[in-house]
Amino acid sequence: MKFLRVFESLLKKINRLKNNTKNKNLKRAFLSAEYNTLINQEYIFSNDKISYVLKNNEEISKRIFIDGEFDYKIIKKALSYLKKKWKYLVNVGAHVGTTLIPAIKNNLFSNYVAFEPSSDNFRLLTANINLNKIEKKGEIYNLALSRRISKSYLMKFEKNNSGDYRLTKKRTGEQVQLDLLDNFTKKMNKKNSLIFVDTQGNKPEIFIGGKKTLKKKIPIVFELMPSIMNIKNPNILFNLISHYDHLTDLRGDELSKMNLKNFLKIYNRYIKNGSYTDLLIF
Repeated sequence: MKFLRVFESLLKKINRLKNNTKNKNLKRAFLSAEYNTLINQEYIFSNDKISYVLKNNEEISKRIFIDGEFDYKIIKKALSYLKKKWKYLVNVGAHVGTTLIPAIKNNLFSNYVAFEPSSDNFRLLTANINLNKIEKKGEIYNLALSRRISKSYLMKFEKNNSGDYRLTKKRTGEQVQLDLLDNFTKKMNKKNSLIFVDTQGNKPEIFIGGKKTLKKKIPIVFELMPSIMNIKNPNILFNLISHYDHLTDLRGDELSKMNLKNFLKIYNRYIKNGSYTDLLIF
C-alpha cells in the first residue's frame, strides 16, 4: 500500500508539471508519451485550451492531442491580413471542429455555418460543438457542397487520415447529399463573413455552386493541392476567383495582386513540389 501511495504521489507531481510547465517541448513530450499509452482506445479526449473527443489512431487526432490545434493558425494568419473581426465563419469541410471551435471560442467570429459530409466526423463535430458550449452560435450540416443539388459518394483515401475524405463517382463508400454554397450565404457579404474551405480537391465544384457568393467578394481561405484537384486545368479555378483583388500564399508573407501570372506562380510551385498550401483571396 505504501508503494501505491508513493506511486500515486509521483503521478500527481508529473501531471502537475505537465499542466504547469511553460516549456513547450517538455509539454509536447509529456503529451506524446500519454498519447502512446492510449493506443488501444477507440476514442481519446483532448482537453488543453479547447476540449475535443477524437477518433484515435489517426494523424490529425495525434496532432491535436499533442499540439492542441490543427489548422487554427492558418485562419489566424489570414485574419492578420484582413485586420478586423467578423460575424460569420463559413467552414466548408469542418472535420471535427478544430478550426471552427477555437475561432468561435476566441471571439474571432460570433456565428458560424459549417459543413461536414462524413457521418463519422459529423458525429464528433456535433459532440465537440456541444462540449464547448457553442451550439447556439451557429448551424452545422451533414452534407457536401458542390456544383449542383444531388447525391454522391464519399471515400476515405488514407486509412489513418480522417481529413482525407473525397467525393467519388464510384458507387462505393458513404452516400452523401450535395448542395450549393449559394443556398446558405444570403445574409453574408464581404464586410461580415469569411469562408474557410478544406475539402481535398473539390474547390472548383464548390465555387461553381457558389457563384453568387463569390460575386460578393467574400474573403476565402482555401487549401490548394494541385495534385488532387478534380479539375486539372488551373485556368478554370482562376476564372472563378479572378474578380477578387488580392491573393496570398499563407505559407509565405507575400501579398499579391490577383492576376493569372501571380496565381499560376503559386499553383505551379505546388505542382512542382507535389505539396499543398492555403490561399487567401480577398
